Amino acid sequence: MALKSVTKFLTDLKFSGGPSSTNQYDLQFAIDPAGVNGELAKFLEKYDVRNNSFNKLMVDMANEIQIPGTSMVSQDVKMVHKGINMKPAMAKVFNEMDMSFILDVKSEAYRFFRGWQDFIQGKGTDGDSYHRAYVQNYYKSYTCDTIIKKFEKYIGVYAPFKDQQFHTWTVKLINSYPYMISSIPYSSGGSGVVKLSIGMYYEYSEFVSHNIKTIPLES
Repeated sequence: MALKSVTKFLTDLKFSGGPSSTNQYDLQFAIDPAGVNGELAKFLEKYDVRNNSFNKLMVDMANEIQIPGTSMVSQDVKMVHKGINMKPAMAKVFNEMDMSFILDVKSEAYRFFRGWQDFIQGKGTDGDSYHRAYVQNYYKSYTCDTIIKKFEKYIGVYAPFKDQQFHTWTVKLINSYPYMISSIPYSSGGSGVVKLSIGMYYEYSEFVSHNIKTIPLES
C-alpha cells in the first residue's frame, strides 16, 4: 500500500465524517414505573425525583461518562514443541463504569443515586426513626439497564446542518446499579461548580450498531 499524501488524507477524512466528538452522546437509565423496577421509581419520589426527571436535565449535566473497557482472560497451554505456548481465550471481563455529574441547585443527581442506594439497602425515609435492621430489596427490583447512545454532528456524505445529529451506535450496560457515590467537597474559597462521581456495577455490556439516522435537535 502506497503512502497517502496530506491532501488525500484530508479528503478521505472529510468523506468519512472526520474524528468522533467526545461531547456527542446521550445517557439513559431504564427505570420504568410500570416495569420490574417500578418500586425503585416510586421510592425515588421520596427524594423529590419524579416523572422520570433523572433522564432529562440530570443526564444533560453529566460531566463525563465512559464506555467501559473489556479484557480477555487466557490460559497458558504448552505445545508439543519446546518453547511454544498458546494462550487461548477463556473468558471476557467487563470493567467497572465511572461517571461524573455537575449538580444543579437541587442536587438532583445526588438525590437520585443516594435514593437508589437506600432502596437497595431497604432503608426507610421517615426521618430520625430508629431501625434495628433493614431488609434488602431483590436484585431485579434495584437493577436497570444503563444506555449510552453515541451521536455525531456529521457523517460521511451528509450535509452538516446545525439542527440535527446522527445516531451511530448504542452500548447497553445490563442490570447496573451504583455501588459508589463519591464525597462532595465544598470550600469557602472561590466559587465553582459542584461535581459528583459515581461508580456503577453491571453484569455485561451489549454493543448495538444502528443504521445512521438523523436526530433533530430540540429548539
